[in-house]
Amino acid sequence: MVDSPGVARRLTELVNRTGRVNGKPFDPGTPMPPPQGRLRNWVHYGVMVPDLPEPHRAFGVMSIVGTPGVTIFANDLEITTTAPDTVYTSSATASMDSGQFLVHSIAHDCEFAPDGSRLRFGNELEINGVYPYFTVRRSHQDVTVELEIEATDTVSHFANVPGVYRHWSLLSTYRGYVEHQGGRIDVEGLCTVEYASGIGMHSLTRSMRPRVPAKFFTYHVLNLDDRTQALLVQVLGPAGFPVQKAVYIRSLDDPGTVFTRGFGFRVDEYEPEPRRTPDGRTMRLPASLSWHVLDDDGRELITVEGRSGGGYSYGLGAGYVGTYDYTGRYRDREVSGVAYIEYIDCR
Repeated sequence: MVDSPGVARRLTELVNRTGRVNGKPFDPGTPMPPPQGRLRNWVHYGVMVPDLPEPHRAFGVMSIVGTPGVTIFANDLEITTTAPDTVYTSSATASMDSGQFLVHSIAHDCEFAPDGSRLRFGNELEINGVYPYFTVRRSHQDVTVELEIEATDTVSHFANVPGVYRHWSLLSTYRGYVEHQGGRIDVEGLCTVEYASGIGMHSLTRSMRPRVPAKFFTYHVLNLDDRTQALLVQVLGPAGFPVQKAVYIRSLDDPGTVFTRGFGFRVDEYEPEPRRTPDGRTMRLPASLSWHVLDDDGRELITVEGRSGGGYSYGLGAGYVGTYDYTGRYRDREVSGVAYIEYIDCR
């Protein structure tokens, strides 16, 4: 009998060479520049902060500068100039009830330093600095978020396809404040800083029709305690082909490990009504979910059950960003908190 999951995993590993780089310290000379040329015509900048006090719950920046030409990240309806000139950004806390999805023209609205040390997205968002120190300011009519971030050298690589696509995440600490309705609260804890770059389909053809047919994507960030963070990634291609299924565990004391054995992610209950996206699709979003993974010895590593906070916001490519309250077990101890979730289902 053919071991289909094993074959799929080996095929993926032949292309995505993350095994060669995960577990190694981050190279401080790694660049984070904006798009330039045909071989790096789109990039992603990200900051994800789970477990903020109510009513904020979490804060995120998920920005795609340029257009990759991937089904799950396609938002072509919003392109007003050209695909390479368009910036999509989902940036929100749960306390924002509008204005979470931003669309900018690079030429007319943004200011990007060639080395990525200054990134201005219209008047709504600024990310400044170079590794390991960054500042983030999100200006919104109802909420202002300002953070000072210090990245560690603990890096998780989601994609490492030399010359084509790279995507990594740095375990980081932050401190700052959130202003809302005339009040201000100070915040601090663990977050993640992310960068990706690659060759988009529009670099190969002028037509917007050809796309990489990834159909399902979900990404979660959970702080298990004040030093330990978990990341979950699942990406499915056509016919449910498993492009990636993994849980990353990392801490301020450990460079981290990638776990795939016994991976399981399930939506246990959907919201009563599907959401209708601006481009006319419908998408069911999780009301409750669960996931788990085993350690390398086949024992339970982490098991999580989550209930949606209800405040999904559109604009993560073709999908949504939200939060969920979670409970579970990690290495035989109880854990709980508020998780950050990205969810796109184009199946």
